Amino acid sequence: MTRPHVLVDGFFLGKPYGFGRFAGELVRALSLHAPDVDVSVAVPEDTAWVSEGTPEHVTLHRLPPRNLIVWEQVAIPALARRLGCHVIHFPYNTRAVHTRGLPSVTTVHDLVFLEPDAAAGLTPKERVAFGYARWAFKYATLRSEAVVSVSETTARLLDERGVASSVVYNTVDGFAASLPERPAGGSGRRYVLHRGGTAAHRNTGRVIEAFRQVRREHPDVDLKVIGVPDGAAVWDVGPDEGITFLPRQTDAELAALYADSACVLATSLEEGFGLPIIEGFVFGAPVVTSDRDPMREVAGGAARLVDPTEADEIADALGGVLADPSLAAALRARGAERYRDFTAEQVAGRMREVYREVAAAP
Repeated sequence: MTRPHVLVDGFFLGKPYGFGRFAGELVRALSLHAPDVDVSVAVPEDTAWVSEGTPEHVTLHRLPPRNLIVWEQVAIPALARRLGCHVIHFPYNTRAVHTRGLPSVTTVHDLVFLEPDAAAGLTPKERVAFGYARWAFKYATLRSEAVVSVSETTARLLDERGVASSVVYNTVDGFAASLPERPAGGSGRRYVLHRGGTAAHRNTGRVIEAFRQVRREHPDVDLKVIGVPDGAAVWDVGPDEGITFLPRQTDAELAALYADSACVLATSLEEGFGLPIIEGFVFGAPVVTSDRDPMREVAGGAARLVDPTEADEIADALGGVLADPSLAAALRARGAERYRDFTAEQVAGRMREVYREVAAAP
């Protein structure tokens, strides 16, 4: 087969974080760097997502909005069969049980949702979605002709379950392109950036504890925490501590925050990938991250590694970056070099190989 035709499930396209960001970057990469693959993208007709121009080999199909279960199990296989696709790509850990005889590719991001206590604290509605994800994941790994992992760490965990997978890293090239023009000289005061959250694995409490230590030596530096607008109440932060809590940002706002930051703290206890690490790299920010996989894998020697359970260690690493311009410059250079492994061109090239192999299989 010389030209595979792939249907990509775009259910989450238009969402600014998580699966939405991943799907948008995937479609953009295929649009720009895989002209020899015909790509159909199924999106809900009310999605806010807009492509950067649609080349001839990429076609959008807007379908009536449905809940995720009906969309994935019924609408996607039916559309793929009607369009005459050779392969269906399910990008969100799960897959339709019956694909109407068409081969499929499933991207697996992490296995955190399979942990025994992963559903703790969820609402009844969230538990339904959670239960579906666990159920459909089993079919995804058992029946997909190809499974793609976003990191070697996830691939290793799948291998322990008897599931072989190919590794295709994430990219943030599209996000990087959203950076607006800004006045020369940055935003004024120096600040450290942390994409936080109240979930324990985000480790935001220890980040705040570490920053309080650092600020004694660097009173001219602030901390900006994204994603927890009520964080001052959650962690009892006073108005004079130099800590600002921000709601979720638009891509342009978030890009500007990365580009002007003195350091990015990506010290989660666990992640499926560790997107803030490569977001820091692509915008030229020094990064401090966790000495745990997959964060250690993604950093690839281009970030300061710390034990995320030790606030003192986070503080020492952050203080070192802020106090030593030569260290900060070296981390910026290493980050830029490391990011070459995460470009959209790399992603498109690897996915093209996967699609061709699946489409050509007997």
